[in-house]
Amino acid sequence: MLSVDRWSVNGVFWVAKLHPVGRKEQAAASRAGLVEAARQCFVAYGYEATTVAGVLERAGMARGALYHYFPGGKRELFTAVFDVVDGAFHQRRDAVFAVESPLGRIREGVRVFFDLCTKEEFARIVLIDAPNVVPSQTELGSSFDLLRTQLREALDAGEAREFQVEVMATTLYGAVRRAGEFVFAAPDRRHASDEAARAIDLLLDGLQHPRA
Repeated sequence: MLSVDRWSVNGVFWVAKLHPVGRKEQAAASRAGLVEAARQCFVAYGYEATTVAGVLERAGMARGALYHYFPGGKRELFTAVFDVVDGAFHQRRDAVFAVESPLGRIREGVRVFFDLCTKEEFARIVLIDAPNVVPSQTELGSSFDLLRTQLREALDAGEAREFQVEVMATTLYGAVRRAGEFVFAAPDRRHASDEAARAIDLLLDGLQHPRA
C-alpha cells in the first residue's frame, strides 16, 4: 500500500511523494481504528449495550478484522480501551510528584481523580464498567499502592499524626472511589468535584500533625 503526503496552499493541493506503508504500520492503524471506534461506543452506550456489530459499523471494518486483533472479542477490546483511558489518568496523576509534601501530593492526586470523574469517558470506562469487565480492576492497584506509600512518607516526615498505614490507606482509598462515583452521578459534576475535594481535604486536615 502507498501513502501520499499532501498539503494545501491557497486551496491548491500539492503532492509531495509516494511512500510505501508497511504491514506493521497498516496493522497498527487498523487496530487503533478499532480501539477508537470501540471507545466511542463504550462511552456512548456502556459496555453491556455496546455490540461488536456496532463497533464494526463505526470502524468500517469486517468482523474478521476485530477477531484477528482481539481474539477475545468485546471484552478484550474493552480492555484495550481501558488501557488507553487509564494510561492518560496515570500520566496526570504522576505529574503531581513534583509537590514536595506527601499529604500535598495526595490532595493534588485526589483533585486530578475527581476532575476526571466529571468527564464521561473516564467515569464510564474506568469507574463504572472496568470493575465488572477487567479482571485486574477487582483488586487494589497502583493508585492504592501509591496512596499507601505517600501516607507512609507523611509519617516518616513528621507531617502526619500516628496511624496504622494499611487501615488508613484502605479507608481513604475507599472514600475517594465512592466520592468519584458521587461526582459522576451528580447533576452538576463540577460543583460535586469541588465539594468532594473539600471533603477529602477535611479528612487529610485531621491527619496532619499540628506542628507540620
